[in-house]
Amino acid sequence: MEACGLICEKFAKLLSPSDVSRDEMRIPPEFCFKYDDRMALAFNLILRTGYRLPVRFNPDKGTLDGLLPLYRDLGLNGGELLVLEYYGRFDMNLYVIGTNSSEIEYPHMVHDLQTCKPLKVTLANGGWRFTISVDLSAEFDDEIDLPQEFLDVCATGFPRWARIILRNGKVFIGTYDRDRRKLSCLRTMHEILGRDNLENIHILVFTYDGVCALNVTAFDKELVEIVFPGTPTSNGERGYGFEITVHHSHMLKFCHGVDISREYKDLCNVWGRRNYINVYSGESAWRLQVRKRSDWKRTTIHDGWVEFRESLGLEVGATLVFHCAKESCNHFSVTVIKQEPDDI
Repeated sequence: MEACGLICEKFAKLLSPSDVSRDEMRIPPEFCFKYDDRMALAFNLILRTGYRLPVRFNPDKGTLDGLLPLYRDLGLNGGELLVLEYYGRFDMNLYVIGTNSSEIEYPHMVHDLQTCKPLKVTLANGGWRFTISVDLSAEFDDEIDLPQEFLDVCATGFPRWARIILRNGKVFIGTYDRDRRKLSCLRTMHEILGRDNLENIHILVFTYDGVCALNVTAFDKELVEIVFPGTPTSNGERGYGFEITVHHSHMLKFCHGVDISREYKDLCNVWGRRNYINVYSGESAWRLQVRKRSDWKRTTIHDGWVEFRESLGLEVGATLVFHCAKESCNHFSVTVIKQEPDDI
């Protein structure tokens, strides 16, 4: 389910009882208008089990066709929330939130056309999701209730302190009252983003990583993800950083990785053998894989680089300056410094 490339706005579909008897699903017009030129006419929706559902994209109608087998195999009856995640390439990841507001226990199966075995879905491998409906345009409580079914998945208990990570990479700390099953986080979110950026929020989806982090996805009334302004360091707070100068080898059609200098080994060691970072510039964001080469001496940016360089229009000689906020080594703002003609 890990994917790299351009981080597109997620979109969601709240299923009605009649939806699960239809083979087609409408895509929100806003999403369709923005990405229909990228989307393939035929691709797969991928569940965490490895279940791959072949679907067809109809650009004229703005629909996905071929959903009935999914509804049947998962036993969906309406009331569930489908969350679709697209990285600007081919397939889409699909997550299902049940009527109890917690991600469902996926059936241990793959599609009839597949011959592989299903993957085991756990909290440790991909986290777990829950959702709440909110109205932040008026007065609101600071606390949210965590669904019992979500807490049941957290066998070791939910932490008293959680790092809340917003769509723009900004991070703050939320506190959890175990006795009351309530998480305090909304007022701090309001302080960081401001009321104007919150008034259109209709649904919040939280993804818990199983340790101490909650990634927040906000959807508007059309169930398209809201992209908040700013970057991880737009408030001036900076922690780690690194730089990369673009070379000819980085511009090849099949680039085999972009090395990060050993000068930044402290940061690379935080990432470990393989990890993923989100990089933000303006209203755009990308997900990149960082991993050690086989000699363990160098860390390289691997998957997602080609999409990243093309989106930014990088040229040989440009310098990329990455900065993250303190205590947030997986979310970076990036500045591109182009080479001056006299330096070429």
